[in-house]
Amino acid sequence: MLPRLLATGALTLAVLAGGVGASVSSGGVQKRYTIGFADGRSGYEEALARGAATAAKRLDMRLALAINPINGGDLTPQYRKLMAQHVDAIFAAGYSTALVPILNEVRAAGIKLLSAGDDIAAKRSVWVSQSDPVAYAEALADALASQMHGTGDYVILGESDQYPVADRSETIIKRYVARQYPQMRLEGVVTGSGAGDPAEIASVADYIRAHPKLRGLVAVTPTEAYMAAEGIGKAKVIGKVFSSGNGGTDFGAPLPQFVRSGEAQLVFAGNPVKVGYLTVWAAHYLLTGHRFKPGLYHVGGPIGNVWYHAAHQELRLGQPLTITKANVDAYEGTF
Repeated sequence: MLPRLLATGALTLAVLAGGVGASVSSGGVQKRYTIGFADGRSGYEEALARGAATAAKRLDMRLALAINPINGGDLTPQYRKLMAQHVDAIFAAGYSTALVPILNEVRAAGIKLLSAGDDIAAKRSVWVSQSDPVAYAEALADALASQMHGTGDYVILGESDQYPVADRSETIIKRYVARQYPQMRLEGVVTGSGAGDPAEIASVADYIRAHPKLRGLVAVTPTEAYMAAEGIGKAKVIGKVFSSGNGGTDFGAPLPQFVRSGEAQLVFAGNPVKVGYLTVWAAHYLLTGHRFKPGLYHVGGPIGNVWYHAAHQELRLGQPLTITKANVDAYEGTF
């Protein structure tokens, strides 16, 4: 187990010099590091920033936010702004090939680059990931089984042209449910259109009505999570048929209402607040002269233990987040 990299109890004195902070402790002068984040103003990114701010405060770091006023707009100007501030590290969120040139400039400038949540398209020092595909798919299955009390017929709901990770989720769910919940029977795998429109909702509702023994749907893509919940509502079988679904990235409307009504439990790959926290911890670890090696790391705080996987330079949070009636109030509006 590696040592915790937390602020010590030693007396520190903040010193400002040329706009850059430093801390003085019994061990001498130590630089106060700055980590930057280009915030695209999505709920997910703002949750990352909140977690990052908590970790930065705990580790005596500065968090520099470059906020894009247009949600979904090009973040290149924000990265240039962070570079101009001479930050020590930057973390990026989301896979975008359009940002590869500016992210390559970040690395060329000697700034450590990390990715948070989904991996980025550019080379980086560490990928702070969420849960692995197996843990995530099993969490989807557990969420449905908990509502069905581990018994009855269920279907897996996917969509045409879904990503390979969703195909893998389907395979994992089939095997896991057969092993873990032997009284649950797979009725079939239903492939939705992925349109997410009233016609698709109607098709899910029709399927439910045509299969009176059906007790559950597990949706492996975000669009189909909406379709499963709304299909249950349209078929007027709330409390009789249940769903668990891929929540995607943002827990915005109408998802909280789906949970409250009993139309769905939603599973996210990880809590973005925790991902942001772990990313800043990882940056501090690198900036203080350490290198990640395969094994267990004790982060402490809200994180606990995490594992580093060298094959993909991946520091994995490993904690899927399932939102239920019991905890929906705690998470609504947080990402």
